[in-house]
Order: sequence, then structure tokens, then C-alpha cells
Amino acid sequence: MLGGIFLFYYLVNPARDGFPVKCLWRVATGTLCPSCGTQRALYALTHGHLAEALSYNYFVVLSVPFVLVVVAAEWYNYGHKLDGLRRFTHSRHTLRAYVVLFFAWWIGRNVLGV
Repeated sequence: MLGGIFLFYYLVNPARDGFPVKCLWRVATGTLCPSCGTQRALYALTHGHLAEALSYNYFVVLSVPFVLVVVAAEWYNYGHKLDGLRRFTHSRHTLRAYVVLFFAWWIGRNVLGV
């Protein structure tokens, strides 16, 4: 599944290829949602352009490693070797921190223009 997502964003440039999915939040309110720029950021990441990806959406770029760790701890925990990692990624403190950062990013990008 992750390979399919990687391949999709490697091949399809959302900024150029007339990508059909638009942000409904931005259309309705004129403000950026926390995930605005995600598609362009993922496209840039798959091509190794970290600075460009960061310019589209800091939060998504910084979330990619966390999401990969969550996936590894959840789906590839053969022999329970990643149980400690799974406890960390699934702890209420980690999840609360992620949610707080998510909303801080949402507010910050609209108030500060980040």
C-alpha cells in the first residue's frame, strides 16, 4: 500500500497534472487547512526535494517519519520485536502531543502565514 502511494505521488504531479482533488475547507473558508499542500509536498518528497516539500507543508513532511514508524510498529511487528515502539506510538501522551501539534500547525499557518 505504501509502495502504491509512493509510486502514485512519484508519477502524478498535483500542481501540474490538473489533479481533481481540491481542499473543500479552503474553497469554503479561504483559509488553509492543516493538510493543504500535502499532495504537492508528497510529490516533492518522492523526488527528493525536501526544501520544496517543506515549503508546501511542514507538518506533513515532519509527520512522514512518525507515520512510517507507526506502520512498522503496527503491521511489521513479527515476533513482537517492535512492542516497545508500538507502546510509544500508541501511548495517549504521544497521540495527544500529535493532536496538539496538528492544531497548533493549523492555527499557526493561518495566523503567522507559515
